[in-house]
Amino acid sequence: MKILALRGENLASLQTKFEIDFAGGRLADAGLFAITGKTGAGKSTLLDAICLALYDRIPRLQSNKKNDAEIGRDDEDNRIKANDVRSILSRGKGEGFAEVDFIANDGSHWRSHWHVRRARGRAEGKIQAAEQWLENIETGQRFAGKKQELQAEIEKLIGLSFDQFRRAVMLPQGEFAAFLKAGADERAALLERMTGGEIYGRLSIAAYERAKDEKLKLTQLQGKLGDIALLTDEEREALKIQLASAREQVNSQQQQLDQLKQHQDVLVSAEKLTQRIAESEQQLVQAKQAQQLAAPRYLQLEKYEQALPARSDFSLLTQAKQQLVKWTATEQQTGATLIDKQQQQSQLQLNTQHSQQQLVQKQQAFNELEPKLKQAASIEQKRDGLQQQSAELQQQLAGLNKELTTQREQLVSKQKQQQSAQLQQQQVMTSVAETQGIKALAEQQTAIKDNISQFQQAQAKVTQLQTDIKQRQTALAIISEQKIQFDQQLSALDQQQQQLSQQTAELDLNALEQLQDQQRQHYGAYQQLSSKLKECLFGLDKWHGLLQQRDKSQLQHQGLVIHIANSEQRLTALAPELLQLVTQHKEVELQLNQSRAVMSLTDYREQLVEGEPCPLCGAADHPYQLHNPQVETIISQQQQRLQQLAQQLQDSHAEQRQLAQSIAQDKQRQIELEQDISGLNNTIQGLVNQQQCHWTDLMAADLNAITLAEIVLSIESDLAQLSHYQANWSQALDDASTQMQQIKVQGEQRKLMIADVKKKQLQLQQLTKQEADLKEQCYQLTQQQTQAQEQLNSFIAQAETQQKVVNERQQALMVIYGNDAWLSALAQQGQAGFIAALERQIQQYQTNVEQQQQLEKQLTELAPILATLANSVQYAEQQSNEMMLKVNLLIEEQQACWQQRVELIGEQPLETIERVAKVDIEQQQQQYQSLQTQLNQLAEVIAAEQAKQHNATQQLAESEAAQDKQQQVWQTWLEKLAITETELIALLNKDETWLQQLRRELKQLQQAVSQGETIVKERQQAKSDYQPTVEAAVLWFSQHEIVDDIAKQQQLLLQWQAEKGQLDDQVFQLRQRLVQAEQAEQQAGDLRTALVTQQTQTELWLDMSDLIGQANGNKFRTLAQGLTLQQLVINANHHLQDLAPRYALQPVPGSPLALQVIDHDMGDEVRSVESLSGGESFLVSLSLALALASLAADTRQLGSLFIDEGFGTLDPDSLEMALACLDALQADGRQIGVISHVGTLVERIGVQVAVEAMGGGRSQIVIKG
Repeated sequence: MKILALRGENLASLQTKFEIDFAGGRLADAGLFAITGKTGAGKSTLLDAICLALYDRIPRLQSNKKNDAEIGRDDEDNRIKANDVRSILSRGKGEGFAEVDFIANDGSHWRSHWHVRRARGRAEGKIQAAEQWLENIETGQRFAGKKQELQAEIEKLIGLSFDQFRRAVMLPQGEFAAFLKAGADERAALLERMTGGEIYGRLSIAAYERAKDEKLKLTQLQGKLGDIALLTDEEREALKIQLASAREQVNSQQQQLDQLKQHQDVLVSAEKLTQRIAESEQQLVQAKQAQQLAAPRYLQLEKYEQALPARSDFSLLTQAKQQLVKWTATEQQTGATLIDKQQQQSQLQLNTQHSQQQLVQKQQAFNELEPKLKQAASIEQKRDGLQQQSAELQQQLAGLNKELTTQREQLVSKQKQQQSAQLQQQQVMTSVAETQGIKALAEQQTAIKDNISQFQQAQAKVTQLQTDIKQRQTALAIISEQKIQFDQQLSALDQQQQQLSQQTAELDLNALEQLQDQQRQHYGAYQQLSSKLKECLFGLDKWHGLLQQRDKSQLQHQGLVIHIANSEQRLTALAPELLQLVTQHKEVELQLNQSRAVMSLTDYREQLVEGEPCPLCGAADHPYQLHNPQVETIISQQQQRLQQLAQQLQDSHAEQRQLAQSIAQDKQRQIELEQDISGLNNTIQGLVNQQQCHWTDLMAADLNAITLAEIVLSIESDLAQLSHYQANWSQALDDASTQMQQIKVQGEQRKLMIADVKKKQLQLQQLTKQEADLKEQCYQLTQQQTQAQEQLNSFIAQAETQQKVVNERQQALMVIYGNDAWLSALAQQGQAGFIAALERQIQQYQTNVEQQQQLEKQLTELAPILATLANSVQYAEQQSNEMMLKVNLLIEEQQACWQQRVELIGEQPLETIERVAKVDIEQQQQQYQSLQTQLNQLAEVIAAEQAKQHNATQQLAESEAAQDKQQQVWQTWLEKLAITETELIALLNKDETWLQQLRRELKQLQQAVSQGETIVKERQQAKSDYQPTVEAAVLWFSQHEIVDDIAKQQQLLLQWQAEKGQLDDQVFQLRQRLVQAEQAEQQAGDLRTALVTQQTQTELWLDMSDLIGQANGNKFRTLAQGLTLQQLVINANHHLQDLAPRYALQPVPGSPLALQVIDHDMGDEVRSVESLSGGESFLVSLSLALALASLAADTRQLGSLFIDEGFGTLDPDSLEMALACLDALQADGRQIGVISHVGTLVERIGVQVAVEAMGGGRSQIVIKG
């Protein structure tokens, strides 16, 4: 993975848009670059931008920190949390972004973009959720998925999570400096945070909790297995025999019930058939009565059919009357219209005459205007010619002025060039005079470079040889001291071997292991006893709960018996109340119908005449002819009373249904409670048998430390006895637990003693091996001492030779320079800097000479050009003044012509004046012609109305004659049918639908009579056919001595059904007991299998918990951190070989999380990390950081690395070594960025990404070097 480019805008102080191309330009060529800038300018913001674009997170704003306070100047709705990454958006900006181009592990190129904005892009808007997208640069295709899926894809492409990325790519210098100097506990916390080792603590806790859960599951399975009650083979066989007998009784009872129901249905069907015959005969009588009542309707149909031929004459008479009304209205309407049109004609004639007079006046005015228009046109033509001349002169003047301006600018420009060249000439001449001494050095440039190179090489070799001489001398001294130390260590090892041999002889390992095995057996016996006691206590608890449940069910049963009795008593009292309410309801309903019948005579009251007798009562006085308030009041009261009785009747019926339903439900619940109580008693009996078995097993246990009281159990035992037994067994369980704890404690102590003996035996073996290793090391030290002495002699001879070369080259350079100033400059700048400075001086001298010659040539060429430009400017100014005078004279003549034209005809254009006059005349002509046309059209309309009126008069006369003729025909029909005109019109107004409906209703009456006769005959025949079946049913009842009473038969049926229900319950209970027994056996088998499996699983997790498990997670965490620290130290020492070969890190023996430093220059002396200086601490911390980067990267190739600060504490030599190490890393293909304020470091690196502060909290990015 390698970062190719970084872009961003409005991120903290980096408010301007920036782009840093790491893969192109100077940064790509350099490989190693510095990120510089003042404090707070925004250097670390660049690293934040990289993390934002890739992971939507910032290392400085970790989400797990407890910094969740909301910050901001806006109202509370617009504030965000202090650790929210969106707070990086610059204040006063509406949006910002960060974008990174990178190479993935598979070599593909990707672009990750992070963007945040405020609402509507305004600075005061509410900040919105951040957006992020990922795009393949090669294909242009964007990754489609949710934010979590996108983050997972980025981690997959890079191969690093966020924590791994910030450890491997952005080295946490501050954390490793604290890590180096921290104590063991603090170092453990820092190591866990930097390496992501929190998972080991969680694994330790998880192993502990899992072992605890598995142990609980095992206990629960043991308890469940103890709760299962199994049947013997004899009990199961007896249940099967009882079940078969009960089923035979149920079948016999069911057959008897079916026969009773069948014969009851026969009698009920016969009775229903008799009722249906009576109903059909009643329906036949009703149909015949309806047919007799319909006789007037038959007569009406006959009259309608006789009057039907007169319908056409009636239609003609109606049409004649309508035509008469129509033509009468038409004649009146045309007369009124004719008068109105004649009035309009008179007014229109006056308007036409007035329009003609206005047209003549406007034509005369236009004739007077035409001479003035021609004179004005002549004046305008003259003025246009003057304007054209003036425009041409102004155009020529503009071109002349433009050319004059150009010449003036050229003159000024050339004058400035002349002045600038003269000034540069003076400066160059000064510089040439000052650098005249460089001329001699330029002639001997090659000799100087060769002498300097040889001088530097020889001097460097002398320095290196002197260092090697000191190292070999130090090494010889160290070897001598080490030989003395080895002798002392051999003596100490001999003493330790004697002490360990004496200690192991005092303890008998075989006796300790034999005693440990005996105690394990005792522990298993107590553990088995505890398991059985728990099973007993679980059974007692269950027994206790069953007793409470049985008492509760018995109380509920007693309450139900009382409630059923009360409900039945209320139901019996409710029957007479219902009969009384029904009677009252019928009586009130009859009275209301009678009152409504009286009210239906309202239509006839309106026909009564005061003084004439009433057809109904014969009275001549009619007080209720118009209003009858008393009757209305009575009806209203009766309706209210009827509604009240109906509501009471409805409530009583509802109460009756509710009581009946409640009684049935309570009886069903009573039966269920009785069954529950019986089942509870059976279950309690099973528990009694089970507890007796457990007690027998407990008494068989031979453990002196456990005392159990004598127990007598039965189904009659109460709660007090159970509580006594529970207390005794709980005490026994506590005693067993105490004994197990004592055995466990003693076993742990004995285990430690055995381990101590084995450890001492192992130490004895290790001491023997160490003694052999020390002797071998002594031999190697002797050889190293001989080699070091030979190397020392060789280094001294080489140093003398190289010092002679240094003196010779120094003398040659003194001759060239004439003094020793070059020596101090070389010491300050180094060989490369000194040579570069010399070349720059020579190059500057040669450049000054060439520039002086070019300036002299330039001044010579400028002199004639300046003279020519000055003459051209003077001539152009004279021509411009003359042309300006001519333009002013032409403008004055134009103004005089315009004034003459205004005085003649005004300022409006001539075309407008002429057009307005002509348009006015045309409009007046159009108005006159329009009025003349309207007058002609109105005369035609008046003639048409007169003709229409004459036609209407003729049609009216014809309509009156036709009506008289049809009236005579109509009168003939009235006389022929002998009915009144009203009756005939009423018959003829009947339509075809009425006729069809009447015929259909009369036909239905005839069909009803025929169907009624047929149904009566069929039902009588069915009764005759069904009679043998009825006789057979009566015979069956008499044979079984059952009276012919439906109520008693129903009572007998309920009795037989109750007996069958009891038998069904018995069968169900027996079958349920068999099923439960089978389920219990199956469950017991499954539980035994599960118990064996769970026992294995529990032992596995208990062993795992013993190895790594702990409630606080420290056991596995400490082990893993120790191994991680060892690997980290190995990698760090590899980097220390390049950074500071004098030192090496090492874990403190016996303290896996403590560190110590090995000082190779001091004979591998062991030093504490606190004794390191600031620079030394930085180098060791840098090696740890690089080691962590290697661990985090694992096998992934990382092409980018960023280091933040820390180089300011190094001396020049250490800084040079650190940079050499970084150069080596960059040579392997990594691109390394260093954030630092150290000037020497910045100069040494060369290429810089400078973050320059611009003031006001704003910065910009500049690439330098």
